[in-house]
Amino acid sequence: MKDNVSVRSAVPSRRGRGSYGIIHRLHSVAGVFFAPLLVISALSGFVYAFAPTLESVVYHDAITASSTEGPQPLEEQVEAARAVHPDLQLSAVQSFEDPTQTTRVLFDDPALENSSYRQAVFVDPGSLEITGELVQYGSSRALPLRTWISEGHRQLWLGEYGRIYSEMAASWLGILALAGAWVWWVRWRVGKGSTTGSRKGSTAHAKRKKARSIHSVLGVWLLPGFLFLTVTGLTWSSMAGGNIANLRAQLDWVQPTPETSISATTMTATTGTHDEHAHHHQGGHEESSTLAGQDDLAQTYISQIDTVADTSREAGMSGIIEIALPAEEGDAWTVTEMRESWKLANDAISVNGETGEIVDRVDHADWPLAAKLSAWLIQLHMGTLFGWINQLVLGVIALGLLVIIALGYRMWWLRGRNGRPGRLQAAGQWRRTRPVVLAGIIAFLVAYSVMAPMFGISLVAFLAIDAVTQALRR
Repeated sequence: MKDNVSVRSAVPSRRGRGSYGIIHRLHSVAGVFFAPLLVISALSGFVYAFAPTLESVVYHDAITASSTEGPQPLEEQVEAARAVHPDLQLSAVQSFEDPTQTTRVLFDDPALENSSYRQAVFVDPGSLEITGELVQYGSSRALPLRTWISEGHRQLWLGEYGRIYSEMAASWLGILALAGAWVWWVRWRVGKGSTTGSRKGSTAHAKRKKARSIHSVLGVWLLPGFLFLTVTGLTWSSMAGGNIANLRAQLDWVQPTPETSISATTMTATTGTHDEHAHHHQGGHEESSTLAGQDDLAQTYISQIDTVADTSREAGMSGIIEIALPAEEGDAWTVTEMRESWKLANDAISVNGETGEIVDRVDHADWPLAAKLSAWLIQLHMGTLFGWINQLVLGVIALGLLVIIALGYRMWWLRGRNGRPGRLQAAGQWRRTRPVVLAGIIAFLVAYSVMAPMFGISLVAFLAIDAVTQALRR
């Protein structure tokens, strides 16, 4: 008797419970409405989490060097790759310290979707054997399988329109998780779980209580993971991602890059020879002159690549480095330490290819803290920062989300009778909410909607549908 009194006295008053009611309704009704998007995101995300490992298995022959010979000069490796694509412009070379990995020679291909996609030719650094050629995407060095999985997770293979789904899923995941944590906290604080529910003692009630317990515990434990996925997912989204990128640019939270311009006084006769060659063929032969000039320039760059690579390694560049050709004739080369597992710092330098001198350097320590956090969080989301451990944690979060959603629907079903799902939290909870609390909730949702417009649009649509449904019932 004493226990019952203590529990009841802890339950908020009718007016005070309004904040609980409105958040509970948001969690339960919106959860039922938007959970299908989260199911799709979790299923595709589970596969996406293990994509780096799947990639290493599927493309093992291409990315693995079997030769036991020492590495040949990069110039010779590039020449071997150019024989595969003599018609394409050389873009960069990705060189590995690990002798069991093949060198990736990258070419720009105008036939590909955009500049993020490049043709990669894989060269055994010892034997100069071509082990494969594949399209590579982005700075993560994603090969076709991982790129395809990524596109499915991000846009359901529907292009830009498909990104609407992923942005809505990411934005609602965080809100539903926070609302659920609030509901759990209030229940735990006031002891609601031991005194509420319909048909006490019935089998359905016992099953619903057990499902709610597991649903709540999993949700609380996985809350940090859900919030992490929301933040990183929105960073990659269309509308919210653009807003976040603009904010980072305004606050100077972007990743710095080394300066590549070289004073004209440092140019040597190599460029002058190229200019004379171009002028010599003017007058009816402009096209052949341009092609010949481009080939001469490419040969000049290729002859410099070992100098640039040696300078980079001597400067402390470690792991996988991308040696990118100058963007403009006369500019410096850019050498960047690539992202890879367990590597938390990525330095970059620019090198004068003619002299081997370092033009500029940007160490990871010089990045703004926000830029560092952004890079680390994105790698975590991709499952590449901490290798298989990272991927396993992401897989567990995805499976946990699926279990939580299944239990949520089960609770809804067990509330009903005669084979029908039960009623959800009653409408009109906002009327019972203290004005200051209601104003705070509205302000938060509006601010969040400004940053994540797809959340705001879908929230308005949800509220409109909910209002029409309630009106029809009355």
